[in-house]
Amino acid sequence: MSHFQPEDDRYVGRQVRTIRARRGISQQVLADRAGLSRSAIAKFETGLRPIDSRRTLLALASALGVTIGDLTGSQEQEKLDPATAGFHAAVPDIETVLWARGNVTDTRPPRPLDELARLTHTVTKLRNDCDYAAIGPMLAPMLTDAYRHVHEADSSNAERAYDVFGTVAYGVASALRARGYHALAWSAAEEADRAARRIAAPAQLAAAAFSQGQIMLSRPGALPAALATTMGTADRIAADVRTAGEIETYGMLHLQASMVAATMGSDPEPHLAEAAEQAGRLTEARPNTSEARNESFGPANVTLWRMSAAIERREPGQVLELAPGLDPSELPNEGRRAQYFVEIGRAHAMQRNHRDALYALLRAEHAAPQHVRTLTPVRELVGHMMRTARRNLTSGDLGKLARRVGVVPT
Repeated sequence: MSHFQPEDDRYVGRQVRTIRARRGISQQVLADRAGLSRSAIAKFETGLRPIDSRRTLLALASALGVTIGDLTGSQEQEKLDPATAGFHAAVPDIETVLWARGNVTDTRPPRPLDELARLTHTVTKLRNDCDYAAIGPMLAPMLTDAYRHVHEADSSNAERAYDVFGTVAYGVASALRARGYHALAWSAAEEADRAARRIAAPAQLAAAAFSQGQIMLSRPGALPAALATTMGTADRIAADVRTAGEIETYGMLHLQASMVAATMGSDPEPHLAEAAEQAGRLTEARPNTSEARNESFGPANVTLWRMSAAIERREPGQVLELAPGLDPSELPNEGRRAQYFVEIGRAHAMQRNHRDALYALLRAEHAAPQHVRTLTPVRELVGHMMRTARRNLTSGDLGKLARRVGVVPT
């Protein structure tokens, strides 16, 4: 067994124990509130069992009256990481631009709309590859320019200005959510939705709803609203979905709905089947009429989300059956490739195959280090393996990975 000292470890169950003690409630009371067994609470709190599903994490957060961030502490730790400091340093400026709706002391002339549109594609690629440090300083100036264009637009270019603005706001919301700034991400997503409604663009409406659904998925009690938002929008735009961008963003709504369904304990398959059907339409889709796209969407990404839904439902066998049929090189960006290996790692860990789990997590980290090192399931899994794996693992690659993801002191 490992020589690792558990008192040095950082894991969600330890924070659960701390908050429970401060609330003055017993393990049994917490178990009753969360719909779990007292023995499960005890294992979480002592680190004998990782909290490895979103459903359990949400249940504990709701029972304790806190947010997921209060339990994981991942954002506060990430702010100390030099690799992502550039993103966090840019957040106050992004917040100011959103509060002021672009009316800020920025004397630069705004970029032309076409240049701003091209820049959104650059930022989207960086975001999909999880290079948040690179995009952080770019977001506030882009958002300022986008606001200026919609404020100054006349009837001849208003639709184009709002379309570009919606794409910028969606990108800002996605980046903020990924780094844990959920309230600010919601403000950006609302701006994207406001722009989409102004021009009644199906792809923009879908993108904004997808972003809102993802944000709500992080909040205890908001799962029904997340499903209603995504599927309500999907139902409203379904008859108008024709272009590639519309199919992509509409398909992503169904993928998001599949994850919400899995988290709620219901069947994700109807949503996955609809997404797969939409992916099959892409080859004959009409050209885009909007800047809104989600080029991650496609048959390979549908399979990946099917793997993620299976993990959430604690079906590791299905994950490992699906994985060989998906070539990670077919996935469209580093973020998606990293997620593929994370899901394989989690599946192996559920089957107590720690060596293969470690190998998969190392491949995931190589693909998207900024993203993988801050994922709560990865940190929980790595910490659990440190407590239970053999010494030859903990003193080698696993121990180094544990320090990089921050579950043990450096």
